[in-house]
Amino acid sequence: MRTREIHVIRERWHFYCLDCLRPYDDVYEARHADDGHGGDAVAWFHAGMASQPPWTEPKCPFCEGLHVKVLPGGTLVPKQR
Repeated sequence: MRTREIHVIRERWHFYCLDCLRPYDDVYEARHADDGHGGDAVAWFHAGMASQPPWTEPKCPFCEGLHVKVLPGGTLVPKQR
């Protein structure tokens, strides 16, 4: 039986709600492993639970709006008005 190496990377993602105009950020964990066929498999975790990737159907924690822009780390977020 072959043991797979798993690399865990914690990533901070920035979000900007286009409904309430609030910026927020959150931390996700990406677990990378060999898929057994020469490729890379990634499993996403949020708050310790399995989740979809951060860019999939984000919902604003303030207004629950679905018009959310996902920004890569290092992107400047507009200031709240």
